[in-house]
Amino acid sequence: MSMLVQPSAGGDPFGTARLRRGVLDAWATSPARFREDANAEEDLVLGGYRDRLVVELAQNAADAAARAGVPGRLRLTLRDGVLVAANTGAPLDATGVESLSTLRASAKRDTGDGRVASVGRFGVGFAAVLAVTDEPAVVGRHGGVRWSLAEARNLA
Repeated sequence: MSMLVQPSAGGDPFGTARLRRGVLDAWATSPARFREDANAEEDLVLGGYRDRLVVELAQNAADAAARAGVPGRLRLTLRDGVLVAANTGAPLDATGVESLSTLRASAKRDTGDGRVASVGRFGVGFAAVLAVTDEPAVVGRHGGVRWSLAEARNLA
């Protein structure tokens, strides 16, 4: 995972170094954990969520709008083979980056009064993009992050 940070922000505003270190430490401690994560990611890439990609992006946009308490809006644009999903809602923060970086670890639960706090619940949402790209990115007004299969391979 690479960071795209606006020059004024500097450093590591989304805590990506901590996330990366935590994942690498977990894999070093438990080769079975590495295999589980690799298998889950492979399932997504091989089509587990390919047909739900737009639905998953819309659910993420709805959740961001709900967190910010604003009406939800989503614009999808496909240009030169690049799909851009632009939405209203809560800005990208360290917690959001951690959620986007984690498979099947959704924090979305019922509110206790019969309502669901957010739309998605299986922790796959954003990872569905892995079915169509090896280098997804999320960019907001305050910076962004990019995941790169090629760069990850170079770290090995």
